[in-house]
Amino acid sequence: MQLEFVNVSKAYGKNLALAGFSAVLEPGVHALLGPNGAGKSTLMNILTDNLKADEGQILLDGADIRKMGARFREKLGFMPQYPGMYGSFTAERFLWYIAALKGIPKETAGREIAELLEAVELSDAAGKRISSFSGGMKQRLALAQAVLGRPSVLVLDEPTAGLDPRQRIAVRNYISKIAFNRIVLIATHVVSDVEYIARDVILLKKGVIADQASPAALVSRIEGRVWRVTARPEEVASLQAEYTVTGIQKEDRGVSLRILAKSPPAPGAAPAAPSLEDYYLSVFGGAQAEKR
Repeated sequence: MQLEFVNVSKAYGKNLALAGFSAVLEPGVHALLGPNGAGKSTLMNILTDNLKADEGQILLDGADIRKMGARFREKLGFMPQYPGMYGSFTAERFLWYIAALKGIPKETAGREIAELLEAVELSDAAGKRISSFSGGMKQRLALAQAVLGRPSVLVLDEPTAGLDPRQRIAVRNYISKIAFNRIVLIATHVVSDVEYIARDVILLKKGVIADQASPAALVSRIEGRVWRVTARPEEVASLQAEYTVTGIQKEDRGVSLRILAKSPPAPGAAPAAPSLEDYYLSVFGGAQAEKR
């Protein structure tokens, strides 16, 4: 199975949201990273047929998804960042409603709904009204409705927003497990959520792909450019003004900073192991990142 974007472009007036976006996705988790306004939502709305591209095509195994129409939508699962739900529905009733919309046979739907409620840790809340749910519970229910019907293409917008650390790890592991035989595209601001499960990462900057590679390959690009510096409190501001600082921690002997720089940024600077978040900040960290 292969999902291919071919020179997809979209403009809102004079604002170019996507410019010639091209990528090939195969089964596994693919992360879409970028700041607000990078074009992530535009891309996902085009993929889910909520928006029409000005130019380009999206092909599933060589077939144009717009020409496939309903046949493509049957293969698609979508979790929006702000899912709309009926507050008076219980979690279980909501999933039955989604199953009916997707045309899933009752016997299959019943089995899947029970499995999904268990997978997203909502079995105990299956009979509770959605209006009583926390933001994290609604987020997990939104993930369950997207996966319902076993779609072969899954689009997830900020799937771990509002989750506590334990739930975030559980959801991350669940997504990784179900991605073995389907294409999963995740748009997120939480870089750590995809660092260990994505087969590749697409960095989107002002509608253009700034880089695309596996997390390990991206991290290797800044090997030797991450430093640990211990500074006096009064030195912190000047270091922040000159460099991209990715971490600050108060210690007994001063302030420990994690800094991106091509060469040691201060006397006594020690090399540190880079992370995907470091690479993200090296691309999107602003003026300081440009002269790192």
